[in-house]
Amino acid sequence: MREEYIVALVMFGILIVGEIVTRNDKKWSAVLLLAASVAGSLAAGMGIRFREIVEGPFGFLDAALSVAAAAVFTGLLYRTGFLEKLLEKILKVRAKALKAILILLFIALPGAFTGLGSLCILTTGKLVGEKMKAKGIAQAKIVRTVMAGAFFGMMLPPNCLPAIIASNGAGSVLPTPYVGFFMPLLVLTLPSLILYALLNVKTLALEDETKESVKLPVFELVVFLLVVAAILVEGLLTSFVYIGGNTLAFFIGAVLLVFAKGGSVNAAVESLHDAVVPLGLLFALGSFIEVTSMTGIRGIYSLLTLPQTTGGQTALLMLILMAISLVIGLFLSVPIPAFLATYAVFPIGWLANPVIVTGVSAAVGLVYLFTLRGGLFTETAGMLEDKNTKWGESVKAMLLPALLMCALAVVMVLFGDPLDFLIM
Repeated sequence: MREEYIVALVMFGILIVGEIVTRNDKKWSAVLLLAASVAGSLAAGMGIRFREIVEGPFGFLDAALSVAAAAVFTGLLYRTGFLEKLLEKILKVRAKALKAILILLFIALPGAFTGLGSLCILTTGKLVGEKMKAKGIAQAKIVRTVMAGAFFGMMLPPNCLPAIIASNGAGSVLPTPYVGFFMPLLVLTLPSLILYALLNVKTLALEDETKESVKLPVFELVVFLLVVAAILVEGLLTSFVYIGGNTLAFFIGAVLLVFAKGGSVNAAVESLHDAVVPLGLLFALGSFIEVTSMTGIRGIYSLLTLPQTTGGQTALLMLILMAISLVIGLFLSVPIPAFLATYAVFPIGWLANPVIVTGVSAAVGLVYLFTLRGGLFTETAGMLEDKNTKWGESVKAMLLPALLMCALAVVMVLFGDPLDFLIM
């Protein structure tokens, strides 16, 4: 057996056994990825290659800085009470269908900013959940609603962790610009969000029985709107106006909110803590990818697949890896599917079209949604302290929106080049 296959068996063996033993507990995923990286290096007879293990995460550094800055900004919006006031304002909307869409978007907002579904659960999901509970809505429906909002938030622009992961495959192991994903992600996710909201109008369109008008705090509102405006300019007009990525907008917004009522340096640090585990997983994945390249695993993959990626077969290869990711991820959660997503994008290399990469990234997001343990349902039920709601109940409610997203993802992979007008 070739050495590369032995190394691959060692690395994936550690991941698989580790995920089974830890029951896909997300806090162990980064440790398992790093352990597999070290084991792979040792199995290849290269010793512990600190250079590659440390260098790998740099492929994600730019995007991670944006996620971290957004996490602080979002956390301060929550801790200053702005998000609570914003929800009260949304509840004043009379049109039920519009209100349902706005409430789901409200839950999704922190995820859109950061790419982290967990932040939706901790902040906007908690606020909406409390309102729903006060209205006597069943806990199972609350869990489903918050889980749906967190999923859509994770997949919406500007920051989408699955797309950030998939984009790494376009540049092999080198840093790949996460640019041009705004409109493709919006096209991929927004239709499914609207579909879910319209299917669940009765649950989402919460009645507001108070007659008092709601005034949003001026300072926080101005900061919020300025950051959103900068994000839209960055996302929709990148080809004309480049302002250095979203990191700068989120960072400046966070600094300003430190001085708002309820804001502080301590609140900013606490907000950053919410992003530590997901970012640790992202960096550990970078190490894992780097070691697979160093030990020749990626080279074997190229030898086997690249000659077959002509005449439209590249898209077929991507779809096959996406399907494999969904099957594996159902039982073993995100780490292996996240790795496979980078390999799905790898054949198109530096010529990667963000539309195609967005389509591939949907597989990672759907794995996080549907996985039996350690995924979004586990996280939502745990954070909302719910022990009675079943996985099947929550997943069933997401089937139609997920199928729509799957269909759009396949279209993006198959027709990415003709759809490149979506890339701003």
